[in-house]
Amino acid sequence: MAYQRPDHYTKKAKAQGFAARSVFKLEELDQRFRLTRRGAGVVDLGCFPGSWSRYLIEKGMRVVGVDLKAPQLSGGTWIARSVMEVGADELLAVVGRVPLFVSDMAPNTSGDRFTDHMRQIHLVRRAMELSRACLEPGGTFVAKVFEGEEANAVVKELQGEFAAVKRVKPDATRDRSVEFFVVATGFVGDAPRPT
Repeated sequence: MAYQRPDHYTKKAKAQGFAARSVFKLEELDQRFRLTRRGAGVVDLGCFPGSWSRYLIEKGMRVVGVDLKAPQLSGGTWIARSVMEVGADELLAVVGRVPLFVSDMAPNTSGDRFTDHMRQIHLVRRAMELSRACLEPGGTFVAKVFEGEEANAVVKELQGEFAAVKRVKPDATRDRSVEFFVVATGFVGDAPRPT
């Protein structure tokens, strides 16, 4: 990936001691959708280097994070393994059912847009699978998605399981980025939704 010059958000993250500029994407989503709740549990997939987890911890949430590497951060529980190897039972044993499940996961990009999209969709679908087992009724699912031919199918699938689903491109997302975030609120699972 080509070097990207530090911008306003990168400089702001560094000034505030956050490991990555992505924290401002979560902050904007939190402000818009009121995601965080003091004392509640949250699962954070793709938690390294820790900016989202730190934000959630500072909001008073009980964080369990999963990534190949654990962030150098206190206040949460870290599972340093592939998300493909972590089962819902393990997450439930640590934090129980949660009102919020977030994923900022992305693959190591290859430069081939289709390949990167399909790899990222694979990660999103794993996050969706785990969230179904871990979310409380009425809970919220937030995940990074790369634009591409499978993106609309992911959104449509979530629409069958949540009361409302929004596609959002936070201000802190780089202009050339193919990512957006799906914010699905009001988890209902397989139960029929009120009409």
